[in-house]
This record gives sequence, structure tokens and C-alpha cells, in this order.
Amino acid sequence: MRRGTRRMMALLLLSLLITGCNFKDIDRRIFVVAIGIDPGEAEGTFKVSLKLAIPQGDVTKIDEKMQIITEESESISEALRRMKSKVEKELDYVHCKSVILGEKIAAKDIRHVTDWAVRRRDIQLILNFAVGKPGALEVLQVKPPSERIPSNSLILAMSGQGTESPFITSVYSYQLMRNIYENGIDPILPIIEAQGKEQFLIDKVALLDKNKIKLVLSADETRLFNLLSRSNLRTNFPAHIGGGMYQYYTESSSSSYRILTPQDGEPSIHYKIKIKAILEENSTQDMITHHMLQKIGAAGAEELDRAVTALLTKIQDSGMDPFGWGLHYGARHWNNDTEMEVWDRLYPRLKFKVSAKVNIKYSGITK
Repeated sequence: MRRGTRRMMALLLLSLLITGCNFKDIDRRIFVVAIGIDPGEAEGTFKVSLKLAIPQGDVTKIDEKMQIITEESESISEALRRMKSKVEKELDYVHCKSVILGEKIAAKDIRHVTDWAVRRRDIQLILNFAVGKPGALEVLQVKPPSERIPSNSLILAMSGQGTESPFITSVYSYQLMRNIYENGIDPILPIIEAQGKEQFLIDKVALLDKNKIKLVLSADETRLFNLLSRSNLRTNFPAHIGGGMYQYYTESSSSSYRILTPQDGEPSIHYKIKIKAILEENSTQDMITHHMLQKIGAAGAEELDRAVTALLTKIQDSGMDPFGWGLHYGARHWNNDTEMEVWDRLYPRLKFKVSAKVNIKYSGITK
């Protein structure tokens, strides 16, 4: 009995050293669903904006309350601490899915903000980064009429869980951080343009030279960029024959490339693009036969060759490498001390050869 009593006393003494968890119920929390960061009015400061979703406690409610608070400080962390004094509940970041960088921040240097977002322990590495135009706060203030949950429209658009637009490119925080510090590949960011208080537009992508925007692709160039960087892009492309215009829908697509560095020739990158498509639009009254589908496919492939070659040449002229060609080259050469130096000399001399194959299987429902 004495031994058992001693054990019980020891357990009681140890239990006094155990602290309770600092848990707060949901009705004492406000969830941060998006963060916007713009340059402050004073030099060297940040204007941080938080979009807050306020829980209602009733799952049958279709309209959730939303609040945006803003604070300016020399550091992002200090701004967030000060914003705690503006609300009566605890700020919770576990549901934060988007970080929007103001256009002026992205034009100067994004590394400070990226480093903070990756280091922050309660922010997930799968949140989406984007550039807000004209500013991050303006994008956060957009509330489309179809939105029922605060910032849900941004989350659905950027993650691909909602719309599947060929003009939207998703960039997660871990991808952005990796591409900033990895040799042989440069980071990219989608651009979200606020159009009033009820609508935004996401149809462009910005190429960065590790720290700031250096080139912005147009909407059509962004679509081609997505065609080359991911498989099965669902979109449409034109084909012109004579005075007629045709549009084909890409049911499936894939692209691959090879880097060739011959001893006695110019270095080059050979792209192969394969598309299986459906004829979606016909501006003529001509009968669509199997032979005509082949002609439309050949014309579409020729136009695609020219457009992709022009895009790749434009990216090369900017000095950017968003596709990771340098990383691909370095992975296949075994001198870690000099391979990137060799690539830097090769890159401006590269020639692009694009071969697209468009197979239009049928003409839709109308024969």
C-alpha cells in the first residue's frame, strides 16, 4: 500500500506541472480567409489587410458576415499583432487560402512577403499567391453577387475547384518559394484585376526574375503558357481556311520538349504538342466532312506552331525561364560546378522548333 501511495503522490505532483491547452471555442474566433499586402504610405512600410469570415453558428445561413481590417507597419508581423486590438475575438489563420500582393509590391520585391508566409507556423504552404491590380485591398473588397462565403470566389477560381479557366494559373506558396531560390527556373504569379466592387478578372500571368515582375503575358499568351505547362487544358483555338474561321475545342492535350546541344550546331528546344479536339464553331456554311476536319486540324496546327514559337521567343528575349528549361538541362549534365554557367551561355542562342498535331475527331452534334 505504501508503494502504491507513493506512486499516486508522484503522479499528482507531476500533474501539477502539466499546463492546460490554450483552446478557444469557435464563437471566440474570427477566421482570416485572405491576406492582402500593399506598400504603406510611409517609405519602407507595409499596409496589411485581412479579410475575415465571421462564424454565425447556424449552418442554414446562406450569407456569412465579412469584415476587412487594415493596419500599416514596418513589418508584416507587427501589423498582424496590432490588428488583434481591432477585434474582440482571436484571429485564426487555419482557413487562409489566398495571399494577394499589391501591384507595387510585386514590381519591387516579393521575397520579404514570401519568406514571411512560408515561415509563419499557422499558415498552410498550399495557399495561393497572386498579384492584385491595382492593389491587394481593392481585390479583397470585391464581392461577386454569387459569393455566399467570404473570399470563396477567389478560392474556387484560384484552386480550380470551381471554374476551369484556361487563363488561370494556380501558384502555391511552396512552389513560389522553391522557384525563387532554385537555379534554372523562375517564378510566376497570376494577376487578379479588380473591376469595380462586384467583379474581378484573372486572365494574365506575370513572369518574375526571382524578386519582381519583369514581363506580363497577355490573355492569349497566358493560355498558350498553360497549354505548355500542364496537360489536358480545356480551351478552344482558331483555324482559318480561306475566308472561313473555325474554332476547335481541346478535349485532351499534352506537350513535351527536348533540349538538343549538338557539338557542331546551334542549341535548340524541340516542342511537341498533341491535341485531340472537337469542332465547336464554323463561320461558313460548308459541309463538314472527314477530309474537311483534317484540313481544319492541319490549319489549326500551323497557326498554333507560329503562336507558340512567338511566345517562346518573347520569353527568351526577356531572359526569364518559367518552364524550368535550365533545371531540365542541369538534371542531365553532371558537372554541378559549371552546368549553370554553360546554360547561361546557351540560353540566348537557343532556337525553338514547335511541332503541333491537332486531331479533330468529329464535328460535334451537327454533321
